[in-house]
This record gives sequence, structure tokens and C-alpha cells, in this order.
Amino acid sequence: MKNKSLLWIAIVLLGIIGFTSCSDETENKSPIFESIEVSDDNKTVTVTFSEPVYANTDGTGNIESGDIKVTITGVDFTFDVTHTAGSATMTIALTITSITEGDEIVTVEPASATSIYDADGKPMEATEILTSESLTQDLGIIGEWYSVGDNVATLLVAYFSVDSIYAAFYDDYKYLVEQFNIGNTSSTPDVIYTGTFVIEKSTVDEIWTIDLTQELPFAATSVGIYEIKTSPEVLWYEVVQTSGTQNIPPTPEGGFGSSNGGTLVIDGVNWNLQKFIRITE
Repeated sequence: MKNKSLLWIAIVLLGIIGFTSCSDETENKSPIFESIEVSDDNKTVTVTFSEPVYANTDGTGNIESGDIKVTITGVDFTFDVTHTAGSATMTIALTITSITEGDEIVTVEPASATSIYDADGKPMEATEILTSESLTQDLGIIGEWYSVGDNVATLLVAYFSVDSIYAAFYDDYKYLVEQFNIGNTSSTPDVIYTGTFVIEKSTVDEIWTIDLTQELPFAATSVGIYEIKTSPEVLWYEVVQTSGTQNIPPTPEGGFGSSNGGTLVIDGVNWNLQKFIRITE
């Protein structure tokens, strides 16, 4: 009889243990972030959740931009979210309008404790956080550049006898431009330009805007656009002096050749387009 009692107790205990274990396995846990991946061009962030998620407690609604917080320290940007209710994947489209050094990271968090839910209405905790690997470096115009031969703007050759140009745009947003005129075989430039600049990535293709405040050889303001073409890397650069003139700067929407309303494009040639090759060590 004693052995039967012990056997019964053992069976009951096993049942309790088994039931407890089963309950732990089937307990509904809050959804969490599982992974994050940033595209090589810094334009797309793909976020994966631990399970299908929704914007509402009743298992409906797409996750939208207002449901998450995205942070990239030291970078100017906007973002837009694409998600389908019930999907475990969310896409964040980044529009970055400043340079990236290559050491910045993307941080993603829920906007609140009532922003993201699973199918059973369990909310993602507000303390949930996800961080990416570093962004890809995109310094824009910052660096050293050289222009000679056919890369020199026709306007500069025709009116100022320019042979070649060295340009350096520094990460403290100062610039140095050295102009060598036709016939100058020395290492001393004919004209040296210095000043400061401001750049911003536009929403048109890969075009950036640039505003230059010239200090030497005289005070002046110039405005324009640039784009760094790849394979091979060539800087397309088009600016006009706006101070003391009636010049109209080119715009990202108008594209290259839009200086002065397009009047500097003559016989299909953009007389104001300057091209540079990056100087590498």
C-alpha cells in the first residue's frame, strides 16, 4: 500500500511539473526586435521582429513612422516606414541630408509601450531597443580634387584662361581652391580662393547643394550643386557667384545646366560644368 501511495504521489508531481513546463512554453511573451540590417547606400534599414506585429491590440494596423523612434547621432535625416499588418519585417527608408563619417549607428525603438503589438494584443515593451552596424562612409565633396584638360569648365577656359584647378574641401567646412592659368608651368597658383561652405543632400537623385562664402581673394557668395558620379569617381560641380551679380544658381530639380535658366548650355555643352577627379593617397 505504501509503495502504491508513493507511486501515486510521483505521478501527481510529474503531472504538475509537466503542466508547469507546458505553461511556460506556451506563455505569450511580448514581441521583441530580432535583427537590423542597413543597406550599403545607407538608404534602407530592414528590421525583423520575433513574431508578426501590428499597430493595434486587435491584430490590425500597419506599423507607421509615428510608431517608432529612429536615431542617428550627428546625422541630419528623415525616415519613412513601410510595414504590412501581420508581417514580422519592417522597412525604414532613410533620407540622409548630411555627410556620414562611417562610424554612426542607427538606433530603433518603439515610440511608446502602446505602439507595437503581437497577434494576441501583447505590447512590445517601451525599453526594447535595436542598434545597427556602422553606416557606410559618405563624405560628399569633402576631400581633395583635381581638374585639368577637358574637365575644366568651358566658361573658365574661354574667359579666364584656366588650365587646371586644385580644390580641397575640409571636414571643418573650410575650402581652398588653387587656380593655374594657361602657360603657368610653376607650382605657384595664379589665384588662391579660400572660404567656408555648407552642403546638404537633396532629395533629387544623388545631387547635393553647396553654398560658399568666399573670403579670399575678395568677399563673395556662390551657390550651386554637385554630384559625385561613380565608376569611375568624378565630381560634377556647377556653381555661380550670386553676390554682386544677377546670376541664378542651378537647382537639384533643374539639374546640371540649369544655371541662369539654362542659358549657359550652348550647342549642347554646359559651359559652367566643372569636373574633378578625387586625389587619393
